[in-house]
This record gives sequence, C-alpha cells and structure tokens, in this order.
Amino acid sequence: MPGPEAPKTTGSAHFVRRTGFWAGLSFFFLVLLMGRPAGLAPEGQRVLAVTVLMAVWWVTEAVPIPVTSLLPILLYPLLGVMSSDQVTGEYANDLIFLFFGGFFLALTLERWDLHRRLALHVMLLFGTRLPRMVLGVMCAVAVLSMWISNTATTLMMLPLCLALVEQVREDSADDALADRFSVALLLGTAYAANVGGMGTPIGTAPNGVFLRVFDGALRPSFAEWMAFGVPLVIVFVVVIWVLLTKVLHRLPAREETVAADIVRTRLAAMGRLSREERAVMGVFGLTVLLWVFRGGLGPIPGWVDGLRALGLTWLANGARSGVGDSAVAILAVLLLCTLRVRRGGKPLADWRLGIKVPWGMLLLFGGGFAIAQGFQASSGELKSLSGWVGGGIGQLMSLHPLVVIVCTSTILSFLTEFTSNTATTAVTVPILASLGDPDIARLVCLAATLSASCAFMFPVATPPNAIVFASEKVPMRTMMKTGVLFNFVGIILVSAAVWGIARWSLP
Repeated sequence: MPGPEAPKTTGSAHFVRRTGFWAGLSFFFLVLLMGRPAGLAPEGQRVLAVTVLMAVWWVTEAVPIPVTSLLPILLYPLLGVMSSDQVTGEYANDLIFLFFGGFFLALTLERWDLHRRLALHVMLLFGTRLPRMVLGVMCAVAVLSMWISNTATTLMMLPLCLALVEQVREDSADDALADRFSVALLLGTAYAANVGGMGTPIGTAPNGVFLRVFDGALRPSFAEWMAFGVPLVIVFVVVIWVLLTKVLHRLPAREETVAADIVRTRLAAMGRLSREERAVMGVFGLTVLLWVFRGGLGPIPGWVDGLRALGLTWLANGARSGVGDSAVAILAVLLLCTLRVRRGGKPLADWRLGIKVPWGMLLLFGGGFAIAQGFQASSGELKSLSGWVGGGIGQLMSLHPLVVIVCTSTILSFLTEFTSNTATTAVTVPILASLGDPDIARLVCLAATLSASCAFMFPVATPPNAIVFASEKVPMRTMMKTGVLFNFVGIILVSAAVWGIARWSLP
C-alpha cells in the first residue's frame, strides 16, 4: 500500500522549485489564452491548462504536492469546468475511503509489530543459505508491500538487513562476499518493495488512478486485480532474485547459520502472540477475505451468495448492487476501533492512528481523480479533452497493440526515474484512456500503471531506493548499472503480462 513519497530534491532544489513555479504559471496562461483547436470544447482547453499547471508543479514540487492537488477545487469552478459540488465530490470518491481503510489497517499492524513478526517468520522458512536469505527478505517485503506502504516496509526491514550484513562480514574472511551479499540483499529489498505494490489495487498509488479512470464495468474487482497482479509479482521477485544472486552479484549456496541465529533471536525476543495481536490478525484476515471473495473467485462462491443462501436475500441484493471494497475497508476500521479483547481494556486501535494516515496522499488521489473527471467535461457538440485527444492520437491504433504497450511501458519506466509515479500516472492515464478502442485503451493504461512502479536506477526514483542508498552500502554506480537492467526487465515482464491478458480476454 502506498505511503507519502520521499522528497526528490538535490542541492539545486530551490532553483528547480522556483523555476517550476513560474514555468507552471506561464504554461497555464499560454494554454488558456492560445487559440482553441478545432473541435475541442472550451472546457477541454481549460482542463488542459489546469492539467499542465498541476503536472509542472507536481514534477518540480514548486508547491507541496498535496496543495497542488487541491487546484481543481479552485480553478474548475472559476473556469466553468465543474461546480464546486461536483469537483469536491472527486475528493470523497469511494476509492479515497478504500485507501483510507487500507492505511488505517496497515498502521494497526505496525502498532502491534505484526508486520515485523510476519517478516521474520517468512525469512526463517527459507533457510540460512545466503541466496535463500535474500529470497526470504524479498518475499516478506513483497507480501507486506501489497498491503502496507512500501516506504514503511523498507524502513522496517532495513535494520534487520544491516544486522545480517554486518554479521556475515564479521564471520567471513571474504570481504568481497560480504559486499556482494550486502548489495544483493539491499537492492533486493528495495526492488521487492517497488514491485510488491502491483499485486493489489491498494498496493501503490498509481493503481488507484487507474481504477478511478476505468470506472464501472471496465474497472477490475479486487479479486480480478489480484488474479493477474499476484502472479506478476511472483515472477518479478523470482527474476530479480535470480539475476541478483546468480548473475550480477553471485552468492555461494553454502550454509550460513549466523543469519538464522539472528532471525531466531529477534523472533524469540518478541515472545508469543498476545490476545491483541491475534485479534488484529483476525481482522486483517477477515478484511482480505471479504475483499477477495465479495463476488466469488472462480468456482468458489462469494460471501454475497452466502447471504442469499442464508435467506437474507434483501441484504444480499443490497451488497451485490451497492457495497464496494471501500465499505469493507471501513468495516475493518470500525472493528479495530471497537473490539476489546480484555475486560476493561482499550480497543485494538484509536483515532491517534487515524491522525497518522497520510492525508496528503489522499488529497493527491483526489487531485488525480479530478483531472480524470475534467477530461470528460464538454458542452454542446464539441469534444471533451478526452475525446479530442483520442481523435488526435487515434493513428496510434494503426500500430500493433503490442508495439503500443511496449512503447508505453518504456516511456513510463524511465520517466518515473525522475518524477513522482503517482503524478505521472495521474496525467498520462486519462490521456491514454482516450484511445479509440476501450479494451485496447484499458490494456495500454494498465501497462502505464504497472510500469510506473518499475523505476530501479536512481535513489530519487522511489522511496525504497532512497532508503537503501542512504545506508551507504550500495554505491551510486552499482545502483545505476543494476537498475538499468531491471528497468528493461520490467518493460519485458509488464508488456508480456498485459499482452497475455489481451490474448486471453480480447477476440
């Protein structure tokens, strides 16, 4: 699950922000005052001006990203694009509450240290050989990042990774081996955190942008997303592990018991599960089951059908037509804030955790949703911005869909090395969604969304990259040389996965 993105600044940050501020305003007025293209509705031109302004300010962080995300609330009504009621409704979209519930659940897991316990258990399952330890860490990080902020997951795992590295260095006479293990373990942790968010709709912010743009029948359910997202994550993690430990930074397969000792010691120090921890695990498990099995999964009937089987037809009808994943997330929040496992004790969670929810990220979602809705605004017979752009780039549809998917994946993978992946998808996905064929457009947008998580070269590309680089165990040149290879790996895997969906789902 996504968290607030780490600031992407350098020594010239002030200059970049100041330049971005004035450049954004200049482009805004330039687009607003230039001659309107033939066939484009006036509202479309105004939305384009607001979008350009927000894109420049998002990329340069001339204004704090959450504040920039509020611009549609001011500018859309002033420019006659939408009323205040309409645009503010985008900031209270059902997906906003889905992510809020996911954030709150993640914070509760962290409060009771269950995320650390889960990670240690997963690592212990993979044995004590160095390559297996790297795989164990990567699997733990990838699973946690499907539900918890990849930033928090990486920060939580970093001390344990550094402890493993130092112990191997102390007990090994081979400094080169220790260095290779350090790089493989830390880069594997960062990369697994990046790709883990692909597995669920709430795993990373760009996923939310995609879900909002493709509303209604074209929006995949939680279970449908996981049906292609989880296998992609599994393949990605295995490929990254093989390349890191068998090719780029080769590690021997001999036994290294020191790693297991550290894991067992830390796990023993945590003691047995408390009542509160068991209760939180129960709520977490229930929430995941309700998300996945709301409408059934293959031959397995969903809980809505279970309500009907119990004779609660009226409740089942309401659940099928009106209950979304956001309602399940809010149910989890209510359970955590009301359940007490000890007489006279406190609930499992309280609103102090709610204060820690990254509200700025939710505003960023809202701004992206407002942009997506603005692309549909039009009047009379003239085209909306979405329709006009779709007509302008319709010639792309003459190319083979696989070529379009590969090109999209390549551009997004390298573009997000320097820009916010959420801001980038918030701008690009509505444009790509305007391609003529809705099925092809959805696949191209899915490729763009997934590729936004495939930035591996630079520390500024993602928070996990920055965290492991800050450990001073991974040189910049090593991260760049390794990362550029994995950028191309991401392009290949994402394109293959999306094209596989196309071959399976399209006539």
